[in-house]
Amino acid sequence: MGHNTDSEYRRYSAVLREDNRNYAITPTRRPRGKAIVDIKGSQGFMKCSVKNLKPSKSEFSFLYYGIWLVSEENHKKVPIKTGILKSNSEGVGESTFRFNADNVKGTGLDFDSFSSLEVCIESTHKTAPGERVLIGELELEEANLSEDPKLEKVSPFGSKMPQSQWWKFYPGLLDSLMEYPSIQKDSKSHRQKGDKSDLSVQGLKERTQETLLHGCSNFGDVQIGSVFQGHQLVGLEYDREGAVKYLAHGIPGRFCLRDQPYGGATGYVYWHPLPGQQYKAGDYGYWLIHIDPVSGEVVFPRKPTKPPSCEECDRTY
Repeated sequence: MGHNTDSEYRRYSAVLREDNRNYAITPTRRPRGKAIVDIKGSQGFMKCSVKNLKPSKSEFSFLYYGIWLVSEENHKKVPIKTGILKSNSEGVGESTFRFNADNVKGTGLDFDSFSSLEVCIESTHKTAPGERVLIGELELEEANLSEDPKLEKVSPFGSKMPQSQWWKFYPGLLDSLMEYPSIQKDSKSHRQKGDKSDLSVQGLKERTQETLLHGCSNFGDVQIGSVFQGHQLVGLEYDREGAVKYLAHGIPGRFCLRDQPYGGATGYVYWHPLPGQQYKAGDYGYWLIHIDPVSGEVVFPRKPTKPPSCEECDRTY
């Protein structure tokens, strides 16, 4: 999110559901809550509210609840503590804090790195949460990005797709996002074998813009996995000689049928996991579509990835 300007604004929310039945204020009043995160430019503000949570001051102890943002890296959870919450005698609690959205709590992680929020019992171990009481997935609610956004070059697949380049952007802004920083991979020609059309750098930029505007004009309706907070990918895939083979568009989503855009009917039939994720129900990655840079037609260069049904997915929204 380092490309954000001061005029950019986004709001995220997380509905917090009970994850541990030992901390209800009464057997019939179960804990629940909600977190709202507002980000303007690089400045973030979070408000977390809970109800029906066992009061902080009990007969035997004084309970503190920690608020943790959670990222997943290499199949492991990375929790970052953001604040402390107390509940009163009615079981109601609220906490607010400000943070740098480009470098949350000095960890070097931006807010896009986090997928969920947890309320946990405060433990003596400062870098690890205690028992988890409430959990919620972060969802993008509202976005008002700058009028002149820029593509952000990323490496979403690590070393797993070396013959490719990728850029991150936000939906609804494609008209102004198609000015690539550079699409020159190396000094080799981007002309495909046996093709006499103009595939110079400038010509390819023009073809890329035209093709993606035509081929991806309806992607704004797609439902996507919550972990990605609304961004999408555009990419170039190369052959071994450095020539562009395909244009690609990526929509983030889990490896399950629910997250496959339009059930694959429009060409999003390939799923590739993030580093540390696998081809396992509920794991996170991107649904990809490939486009021929010359004809502008959707192509199917590999065997489609068949997702499992949602019943097999071990993560829910």
